[in-house]
Amino acid sequence: MNLKRSNMDDKERLKELRKVTGLSQVKFAEKFGIPIRTIQDWEYGKREVRSYVVDMMYKIIELENK
Repeated sequence: MNLKRSNMDDKERLKELRKVTGLSQVKFAEKFGIPIRTIQDWEYGKREVRSYVVDMMYKIIELENK
């Protein structure tokens, strides 16, 4: 799972990371303590997700899978 370094924009990286984890938006939001509306807004492009946020999520998932 190498979404950290890809040509996708951050919104797409976030969507792909969530899909790879197999979590729904609700479960993904709960896992990271982020409001569901924020996750939805990021994925739908209504708000911009910062690269460092996606990077941190990626790292957490990566560490959990070791």
